[in-house]
Amino acid sequence: MTETISIPLWQYLVLCLTALLVFIRVVVFPLWASFWSARTRNIVEEVNPFLQLNLSPFTLSRRRVLADRLANDPQIESQVRQIASERGESLEKIRREVWRIAWDIVPAFNPYFYFRIGYRLARNGLRSLYYPRIGFVDEESMASVSDEVATLFLINHRSNMDYVIANYLTACRTMLSFGVGEWSRIWPIQPLMRMAGGYFVRRDSDDPLYRLLLKRYVQMATAARVPHAIFLEGQLSRDGSVGPARLGLLSYVTEHYDPETSPDLVFMPIGINYDHVIEAQNMLRYSSEHFRTKGPLFILRNGIVFVARVMWELLLRRRSHGYACANFGNPVYFSKWLAHNGVHWPDLNRAQRYQWIEKLGAEMIDSITALVPATPVPVLCRVWFHDPIMKLSADELRVRFHALCALLEQGLCHLVLVQDNRNLTLEHALNHCLRRGIIRQSDDGEYEINLEMLPLANYYANSLSQFLNE
Repeated sequence: MTETISIPLWQYLVLCLTALLVFIRVVVFPLWASFWSARTRNIVEEVNPFLQLNLSPFTLSRRRVLADRLANDPQIESQVRQIASERGESLEKIRREVWRIAWDIVPAFNPYFYFRIGYRLARNGLRSLYYPRIGFVDEESMASVSDEVATLFLINHRSNMDYVIANYLTACRTMLSFGVGEWSRIWPIQPLMRMAGGYFVRRDSDDPLYRLLLKRYVQMATAARVPHAIFLEGQLSRDGSVGPARLGLLSYVTEHYDPETSPDLVFMPIGINYDHVIEAQNMLRYSSEHFRTKGPLFILRNGIVFVARVMWELLLRRRSHGYACANFGNPVYFSKWLAHNGVHWPDLNRAQRYQWIEKLGAEMIDSITALVPATPVPVLCRVWFHDPIMKLSADELRVRFHALCALLEQGLCHLVLVQDNRNLTLEHALNHCLRRGIIRQSDDGEYEINLEMLPLANYYANSLSQFLNE
């Protein structure tokens, strides 16, 4: 019993590695799970009483539970047999694919990450780059929305920072679940997005099984009153203006609506604008197809550069990207919208419903377009929109800038001013554009657009076209 046993070094290393793995599985993982479970319970108990829209039990479900519920949903099961028959494949194979797709779609929401880590990251990151501002057409109407309804925040898509600003500005009211595109399917962005409540969307997928599961997940989440953020354009704006509505997610959430049994749907339009859109140069330089061919390494490289820039700005606190603003409109209740149009939704067939969804989508896009705020840089770029070779003295520029601000206010645009002062706003925008090379100052003191940067200047100016009848 006390004799020394000699074993080869490689066997010793294998035993040590096996013991370490057993220790991690038996001790570390349970302790880590217990720690996060306790933190999650504590944060839910802490924040839920103060949220305007309380956290849904569906939101708090584990990822595996959500994937199981989605994969075994009766509506999915009824379609699986038909798809297996059409493809000539075994039922078991199709069910494995269903599980894989369900696991790929559903989020892994973590309240502690969202309201503590994620919120602080968003706040510090956003404030290190921008001066964030928020506007309301009627704050009381937004405050009247309760968690008895399913709320959908409909947003124009200017930048991938939209995720950050929308979550940051609504964190005191609710959590937001949002569809995340393929750009984020790299580590560590993907797990962070899942923990923040994001579900993953392959926007151009033609796989009917995938579309079926995505549709059913969105419907289940809506029925459970999970607040959604939907970028109604479905993609980043390529020219700075608000594009037409893509109706996929909107048709999903309304498909099974019944005023007698379903929670009412509330659409909250939001317009977002920036002094500096981080992706603007890439949006002008590459098409969507060209950008996708760049692959994950291109996205990862740009992501690393962006994080490094944020860390540098965080240290310096320069807020060199200027102003970012989200402007909230009035909520639109689906039941009231249907009643106003004399529509009884359950009586309509699929084609008739889609016609009404097209009308609803167009109205929501119009609402969002009218909510886009005028931050200082887009206003300044608009001065040269119709005459890009124009040269202006400082006094002429000031007169034109003030006149443009007056026109925007007459058009009921939410104007973002520096300390409510137009001269300070012009000074801020001018310094920003001079630093970025969008505007140049000649030796005689006159200002002009750098024609090499004209597409970028027009990109910002286009965001305000809807307010001006020039």
